[in-house]
Parts: sequence; structure tokens; C-alpha cells
Amino acid sequence: MHRNKENFLPREITLHLTENCNLRCKMCYFFGETGLYSNSYLVKEPKIMDFELLKKIISELRAYHPFYSLFGGEPLTYPSLEELLLEIKKAGSIVDIPTNGTLLKQQAEMLVRTKVDSIRISLDGPQFINDIQRGKGSYKKAVAGIRELYNEKRKINAKKPMISIIYTVTKDNYKSVEKLFLEEFNLEIIDWVTIQMQNFITEEMGKNYAEFLKTEFEIVSDDYWRTLVRSPRNFDEIDVIELSHQVARVCQKFKNLGKNYLLLPPTFSPENLKAYLEAKWDNMVDLYQKCLSPWVATDITASGDVAPCHIFYDLVMGNLYNNNLKEIWNGENFQRFRDYIEQNKFMSICPGCCIFYLSGKRLKHQRN
Repeated sequence: MHRNKENFLPREITLHLTENCNLRCKMCYFFGETGLYSNSYLVKEPKIMDFELLKKIISELRAYHPFYSLFGGEPLTYPSLEELLLEIKKAGSIVDIPTNGTLLKQQAEMLVRTKVDSIRISLDGPQFINDIQRGKGSYKKAVAGIRELYNEKRKINAKKPMISIIYTVTKDNYKSVEKLFLEEFNLEIIDWVTIQMQNFITEEMGKNYAEFLKTEFEIVSDDYWRTLVRSPRNFDEIDVIELSHQVARVCQKFKNLGKNYLLLPPTFSPENLKAYLEAKWDNMVDLYQKCLSPWVATDITASGDVAPCHIFYDLVMGNLYNNNLKEIWNGENFQRFRDYIEQNKFMSICPGCCIFYLSGKRLKHQRN
């Protein structure tokens, strides 16, 4: 998959705008129960990306029109958000924002006016369940924000931003998929839905990853990967048959309404879900044989690090305060990483990450 370096730059960029967030979601890898900033030994302030650096990135990539996703923390807390959106749209790129939705009502008019392409709001169940997982009052604020965004679009007959819901399945909410989508939420005001399993890795996977970092890149870090470590025993109470049936009925409703939906992993059969939750990845029917992300996508963290893997920011290819993106993307570290993936298919942590299944869908589509 070697390409002409002059024309080889990422087509998908995740900008990690800020590590700040106004919620403390239980499963969050920054502020959750095992999150980066939940550990008392860490005495550093959450980082915020410099706006001048963002303008430099957009300028460098202007001719390539990459897809941008604005990540956090909570991206709607970023101080220069409107100015950033205007820069991205002026450069002719598509921009997507995942958000917890609690600040959406205040930002709705601006998001429609700046022509954001997609807003993805996290809702993890009806009010009682969502608030257990994401914090008291989070459901009402998110739903109010979705309605406000929908109404702002209607005022000017705008098609964008597309509005979608992300439902992250955990042991706290797996019984509530139907109640949210079939009983409590008005599906007419959204465009599509993602239902995804909680990302996690086992301790063994993490240690193997740490050895890979040290051996291949002389990196010693467990700041990020350790936040996602879970024992499969944590998921023992999830009834995979119940979850599978609920998701099937909800997907049928989406089909009837002509709504798009995405499942991660793509197959929500009881057998496949059981394999996922037990970390028996080889038993999954849709365990893809390769991740394409190193050839098409990258994350840029709030501190300017260029990371080839979403969330797992222990692995860094370079920093934009030292080199530009083209130099890093086509540099020795990135090529070494691509060579490793070519030879080994993926890293030990990959099967527990939803991005892996998205990449697999991309690969399958390209082959077809």
C-alpha cells in the first residue's frame, strides 16, 4: 500500500480539541471510573488545542479536503469553536461533531449557520438510565438540544447538520434500547442512529500493547490504554439474547421509517456479542483481517501529537510543533507502523475498538 508521498495525506482527521468536559460519564476514558483524569496521581490540567495550530493544519490540508471530526472531552466547550468551523468550511471540508448534547441548545443556531455537516449526540437510554451513566440532568439537556437543533434547521429549511444518536451499550443500559427508541424518543427528528458496544481491552491485551510500544517505538506509556482495561467478568450480567432481540426490533423500526443505522460490531447476534464481551475475538464472525486506518486517517491531540489510533494516544508518530503533518504522515515512524500492520494485520488492542470495525467496513466496501 505504498503511495506517492507527494499525494499521500490523510483523508480523515480527528481533531482532539479539548480534554475538558462538563460531564463525568462512568465509562469515559478521560473522566470516568478508570479515566485518565480520575486517577489521583495525575496532577495535570486537561489540554486545549491552540487555535493557531488548528489554522495551520487546515491550511496545510486545504487542497486535499479531508473529513474532519471534532473530538473531546466535550468539543462544544472549545472556546474558538465557531471560528474553527468557519475555517473548515471555508477550506471546503466536511465536518462532524460528536457531543454529549448538554450544550447543544445554546449552540444550535451557530451550528446551523456555520453549515456543520453532522452532529452525533450520545444518548444511552431513557432519562433514568442515561442519567445513571452520564450524570443527573444530562438526558433533558441533550433532548432539549436536539429539538432546538431540529427547529433551527426547519426555520431556514436546512438539511444540515444531519442529526444522529450514538447509543453506547453497557451493563447499565443494555435492557433499555427499545424503551428509548420505540417508546420515549421521537425518531422523526433524527437522521440516523449508531448502536455500539462499549470499547474495552483486557489486561493481557494492554500488556502486549505496552511491549509493542517499547519494542517497536521505544515508547513507555500506559496513560491511555490502561483507562480502557476491563475484565470480561464485568459484563457477565449482560443477557446477549435480550440485547440482540431488542436491537433487532429497533433496527426493524429504523428500516420502516427509512432511517439509516450503524451497528458496532456489525453483527449483533447473541453468539457474536458473547464472543465480544468475553474477549474471544477469534470467535467473532466479523473480525476483520486488517485495519485500514493507518493509510487513511489520523488523530491530532490537544497537545499537537499525531496519533495513528483513536483514543490510544500512547502511540505517537510525531508532534506538529516540531514537524508539519506531511512530514510526520510520510515519516519513518508512520511507515514503520504501516509495515507492522501489513505484516501482523493488527495490534493486540485492535479487536476491542469500534474504529476497527468501521475500518473493516471500509475495507470490505473497497474490495466490493
